[in-house]
Amino acid sequence: MKKLSLIIFLLTFLCITLHLGAQDKRVNDYSLRSLFSYPYKTSVITIQKLEFNDALQYAYNVTFTSMGLTVSGRLSVPAVSPRNIKGIVMMLRGYQRVSTYYTGKGTENASLTYLRNGWIVISPDFFGYAQSSPIPEPEFMAQFYSTINAVELYKSLEIALDPRNGTRAVFQYSPSVAQTKRITFPANVNKICVWGHSNGGQVTFHFLEIIQKPVDTVIWAPTGIDFPDSAGHFGRGAEWAANFKELYPARDFSFIGNLDKIADGTRIRLNHGDADTSTPIEWSNAISEAIENENKRRDANGRGRIRLQYNVFEGADHNMYPINIRTSVLNNDALFWAE
Repeated sequence: MKKLSLIIFLLTFLCITLHLGAQDKRVNDYSLRSLFSYPYKTSVITIQKLEFNDALQYAYNVTFTSMGLTVSGRLSVPAVSPRNIKGIVMMLRGYQRVSTYYTGKGTENASLTYLRNGWIVISPDFFGYAQSSPIPEPEFMAQFYSTINAVELYKSLEIALDPRNGTRAVFQYSPSVAQTKRITFPANVNKICVWGHSNGGQVTFHFLEIIQKPVDTVIWAPTGIDFPDSAGHFGRGAEWAANFKELYPARDFSFIGNLDKIADGTRIRLNHGDADTSTPIEWSNAISEAIENENKRRDANGRGRIRLQYNVFEGADHNMYPINIRTSVLNNDALFWAE
């Protein structure tokens, strides 16, 4: 009996050790540091369904592949002649409750102004939402899986910049979409921009550091503290974050510590309301200061600056309301991308 108990104990210990070892490997594999050399792949974006259309847009539900899994999302195309389309805005939303989520939530209202200004908008749902695959294990690394989703989506969209490939190589209709519900895309697009909000704002900084191209970017009220402190702040707790940092080097997960990876000349329009109670404005103040310090180092080394426009809006909340401020912000975002 004692031998049997010892065998059971050793097998249990071995299983736990193997599980923790596998999880530890996945954490290291998906740190921001590791994502600089991740084997990113492109994917066809399949148009699965026309959700609705009106005088402003054709709103399609789409899927693409990332990390070998399915990501669903919303693709909205302005109801204008293809020659009047300026480009594509990739919109990366903030946190949403899974129980109340639907494709496009968190971006659909802001996208209306961009659509009116002639921009195609695409918004990934990310893993665990809508028709996307479940979040891989360990789930607490979802922030970094979303970063991979964003980079792989951008690389797929980039194919449409090349006239030799164009949009036909990127967007493909599912056979289930009737011919009467299909529109003609421009042959190719001239520009791809990025918008990120809240948690999606931190994903956007990760994206810029990985893609290392001067992508014109708008960021609203980003989660401005590094992982794991960001995860600790938004629910996991300070003790969890402290324990994580005992196991893994904090710099491996730090976007603040990797600002030097952002491409020379990258234009960033950073917007934050001083009445924001979700992501403190002090976080964006610190980001602005960190970018200015990075620019001083670039000046000394002969590198091109990060071209930051930092805008603080008096009385604006996390979503840039009241409406008069929000309207102004949205219109100026569209003008910024068109410059």
